[in-house]
Amino acid sequence: MYSQAGQDKFVLDMIGANGTYLEIGAAYPIVYNNTYLLELNGWKGLSIDFEPMYLEQWKVRRNPIVIADALTYNYPDVDRYDYLQLDIDPTEKTFALLQKLLKEYKTRYSIITFETDAYLDNRFVEPSRKLLSDYGYKLERADVICEGYGAFEDWYIDTKL
Repeated sequence: MYSQAGQDKFVLDMIGANGTYLEIGAAYPIVYNNTYLLELNGWKGLSIDFEPMYLEQWKVRRNPIVIADALTYNYPDVDRYDYLQLDIDPTEKTFALLQKLLKEYKTRYSIITFETDAYLDNRFVEPSRKLLSDYGYKLERADVICEGYGAFEDWYIDTKL
């Protein structure tokens, strides 16, 4: 497990090997990364981060990282990704991106981990839960806790599988 709160293990247990992912807010390529374990299990995907400092570090990974503004990036409009990670700062940007992805693209996601950062500011917890529910996602794990932070993330599964 390389992720902060077991996101990678959760996704791998739910989907298995050889899935696809869209990781938004990738940061470091291995430590505290939600998709490195998936990649080691045959997953393919795309990671996006705003910070150019990660580009050189990312060369240890097989799957690419794109350095871009997540809110203005033109995402591939595919039928499905097995996993979507949403973790950009601040949380209002994460929520704005969630709205954009659900409203402007037809893509479905089997699993979504959405960083609420509720321990800092819980303004986006209920709106994100309602939005995801309205789009057919079931809250599978609420208020996931990361040691040293408190409740920081919600995990969802697609009810339209």
